Amino acid sequence: MTVTQSTVGKTETDLEVHANSALRIALPWLDVAGVQHQLTFSFKLGHKTVEINGAKASSRRGRLDMLIESAGKRLAILELKKPGQPLDADDVDQGLSYARVLHPSPPIVIVSNGTETRTYATETGDLLKDGLPNEQAFAALMDAAMANAHAGLQDAIATLMGPGSAVWMAAIRAATEQTLDELTGGWSDVRTPFTPDFHISRKASAEAMTVLRGTRRVIAIEGAPLIGKSHVLRELAIGTTASDEIAVLLVEASGTAAIGIADEVARLLSGAVGWRISAEEARRWLERLATSDGPQLVIAIDGLGLEHDGIRRELEALSAQSMGPKVKFVIEADTSVIDRLWKGETRRKDTVFARRGERILVERLDDDEFGQALNVLQRHDVTFMHGADRADEYRQPWLLRSMAAGVVEAPERTKGMTAVLPPLLSLDLFRYTRAHFIQDDLDEQAATFARAVLDDYGRADRPHDVILRSMHSFMVRRATMRDHADNDELATMVRSGLTGTALDIGNRPLVTGRIPELIASELARQIAEQLAERMGDEEAEAEADADAADWLVATTARLPFGDVIGAQALVDLISWRNGISVAFLNRLLQRAPNVRPIKPGTRAVVWMPSVGQLNMTTRADGVTVIKKPGWREGIELPAGEAAVTYADLDAWLILSHLASVRIGALATDEDRIVGLMDPAILALVGTSPILLRRVPEDPERSGHHTHDGPDGAQLACREDGIIEPVTFSLLRFLEREQDNADEWLEEACDDGSAPLLNRISQALFMLTVLNPKASRAEWAKVRLDTLVNPALKKALSSTEG
Repeated sequence: MTVTQSTVGKTETDLEVHANSALRIALPWLDVAGVQHQLTFSFKLGHKTVEINGAKASSRRGRLDMLIESAGKRLAILELKKPGQPLDADDVDQGLSYARVLHPSPPIVIVSNGTETRTYATETGDLLKDGLPNEQAFAALMDAAMANAHAGLQDAIATLMGPGSAVWMAAIRAATEQTLDELTGGWSDVRTPFTPDFHISRKASAEAMTVLRGTRRVIAIEGAPLIGKSHVLRELAIGTTASDEIAVLLVEASGTAAIGIADEVARLLSGAVGWRISAEEARRWLERLATSDGPQLVIAIDGLGLEHDGIRRELEALSAQSMGPKVKFVIEADTSVIDRLWKGETRRKDTVFARRGERILVERLDDDEFGQALNVLQRHDVTFMHGADRADEYRQPWLLRSMAAGVVEAPERTKGMTAVLPPLLSLDLFRYTRAHFIQDDLDEQAATFARAVLDDYGRADRPHDVILRSMHSFMVRRATMRDHADNDELATMVRSGLTGTALDIGNRPLVTGRIPELIASELARQIAEQLAERMGDEEAEAEADADAADWLVATTARLPFGDVIGAQALVDLISWRNGISVAFLNRLLQRAPNVRPIKPGTRAVVWMPSVGQLNMTTRADGVTVIKKPGWREGIELPAGEAAVTYADLDAWLILSHLASVRIGALATDEDRIVGLMDPAILALVGTSPILLRRVPEDPERSGHHTHDGPDGAQLACREDGIIEPVTFSLLRFLEREQDNADEWLEEACDDGSAPLLNRISQALFMLTVLNPKASRAEWAKVRLDTLVNPALKKALSSTEG
């Protein structure tokens, strides 16, 4: 073990006087004028260097630790107590422990309260009643200490790990640091939840710190899968590294902690101190620590799942009132797991955790957190087009990281060049994902999970809550999953981080997807394969192609970001076979969005991730009543406030994304490209009087502003940026075609569709601001000012008059 000097020079005069007085009694022959008093020193504990601040380490017990040196040699560890305080065994044990972990060890330990001074031999711990009257006696003790440098080392560390020492906090933090290192990888490493250059401070972290200062023993960090719950634990651990009051031990429930909490504490501490500690020794240590008057230990358990029943039982025992308040637990899990923990299997009665704990919900990024995320990405020269703040999908940290990974780690990227990412979820996600997952073991696992998703989503016996929740997160009922993977394969998926566990409202197990971008990519491939099987080979089989189009819409409507998945499936399908038929495309175009009135007597079930299942009923008087199962009273919406619903958006949303790429029209009899289909798709889909975007999870956060257009049309406000996929596809079309699009633009202006012209105007405006000095910006400005905006003004004024 090595020690390094961390303070320079001497301490304050009053401490020196007190220290020198004790030295003259213990070592009467020593000239104290050449002595150095070190209040800060360090030693190696396992692989970690532990720094001791003698002025703080023992302040709770009213003593001060000091290393005494002279001429480069360590003479003693000096424990100074406040005048009048009695000397006790704890003082001696602490001083001897410090002396024994240093190498070379100082030969003596001096304990003094100003009126009484005692001297002890480091090697034996024996009291030297008369001190060391001469230098020869001191030299003999120095030789003995050098000869037995490692004797009693384990006992010394054990003492320093006690509740009265700050060393245990250093050991805990060393173990947590190692765990965080293992959980941290590059931008595109989906197997690790953290990347060192991308961290968003969550408001739930501050809330958790407030609760930790109170009396609650267990804090549950809950929320939907991949919402950023683990980042809260990371923030707690990093944010308390300099605290004298709290140390956080981070453990993974999916690792060896699955055996038990004490086993994992033992394993982590063994690595920190450098020798084996048993689970029973760790448990006794936790019990002593819990009842001490020292700092607080917080054990943060990441990824608690349904399969971790052993952890749950041990957590119940270790959080009991009899354990004492100085050991607390923070557990991270999906909301369904916390529901089970708080309410038990019946969900009818509070468990001990509900009485001992508090739940903190982590939701999608709010405006402040999203703004912070954008600032972090800007430091890596990554930014988004205007409108990204309205994209509900971007409020998920995993998606921001995934999108940024595609450009931050791109080998062809020029240093200092800013990457501008789309303002909403687009086909770019698949390009980034597939560039990363090339011949990866996860590919086949994700393909298996994707097949199970399509199987389960297509079954008619799924409970309402599963149907609704699975529109936000990929999840499969365990029973269906077993039709596609055996127990070993399921375990492999969990270990690789591809899947996790959750419960439905009836306490039945669900398998959840935890690498959504890869699962979405594999779903697109699986859907493309099924479409190829369903579609006819000849033009005469138009009915089969129309049915295939209906199947595509029905399937993707139930999937998270199903519109993008559906569009990518068509891109894949086009690349595999000789295109798609006109009958297929026409069927999608025929399924135009529409507005439907809500009739009295209508019943519906909705799911809000932060609330759960809600039942909606429209009464005969037009009032809609919203109730959560178990509530005695509901919320009433006045007649007219929920009078309509928007239907059949899905087909045109798929086409909106598909039209972002160039699509050739192939004459089968001539076997040649005779034109482009994407301009025609945009010309029709762009006329939608209804805004074409998926309903956001939180309309207040990711909603939009509209202007009234002709015949009741909704026109997206330019101030919101680009918020519709069709508008983004228009931007890409105009960007790549420019002069070639002039004729198309003129036809659009002649047609006079206010919704289409409004979307074209937004796309052209974005081209003018993305790179104002580029030639395309000038081209866009001219078309905007001389062609599109005048036509839009005319289309709007014709109805006003």
